[in-house]
Amino acid sequence: MKKKLLLVLFLLVTIAIDVYVVPILWTTNKQDYKVDDSIIAKIENEEDTTEEETNVIEDLRTEYNNNDIVGVLTIDNADYSTVVTQTNDNSYYLNHSVTKEKDRLGTPFLDYRIDINNTRKLLIFAHNSRYRSMPFEILENYYDKSYYDEHKYLTLTTEEKTNTYEIFSVYVEVEDFDYYDLNFSSNKAWLKHLTKLKNNSMYDTGVEINENDNIIILQTCSTLSKYSSYKHKFLVVIGKLVS
Repeated sequence: MKKKLLLVLFLLVTIAIDVYVVPILWTTNKQDYKVDDSIIAKIENEEDTTEEETNVIEDLRTEYNNNDIVGVLTIDNADYSTVVTQTNDNSYYLNHSVTKEKDRLGTPFLDYRIDINNTRKLLIFAHNSRYRSMPFEILENYYDKSYYDEHKYLTLTTEEKTNTYEIFSVYVEVEDFDYYDLNFSSNKAWLKHLTKLKNNSMYDTGVEINENDNIIILQTCSTLSKYSSYKHKFLVVIGKLVS
């Protein structure tokens, strides 16, 4: 419990700093966390083999000279894609680019506790700010149900596979951060957790969940004015594995 609390507090403090930082303190926005169109075309080409999909990650590792790259995240019907990194802590990519240069924009990263191909909950974090273009600013479009209706699927490509997730919950959390939890005593406890995440949604997505679902959670800072009085306010976009 103590380790979990320390992890939550660390993430709350470090990620939320973005919302209040003066724009001139940010480094130049190189947008280098975004994936080249040729790589995306390769992922989306239905004729590609599994081996070729695997090579996408290797290609990116070579391109950026960075073996921390573990995936590529895309949003359905949106001109958006990003690399996903992972290292042995949840702090390094808060202030480093995908080329490992110091950069306050950071790079989207997977929680260090997770096995991207085997853990049934994936947690991916990235910055957002009211001042600058940031890696996860696109997620704030999901406040609008009509945007959700047109962009309800996420795709995550790893070394081993390409998975599609259907978003079932979107909300801003200000005090209860148990969506960080990874350990559950039973399938019943897991389903109770999923049900809570679904019920937290700011609108009904109509997506059903069950105890066999694997999920992905994207987290970033919320800039909605209605939450401005809260010290911590995190937007979470949650999807379940569908293919």
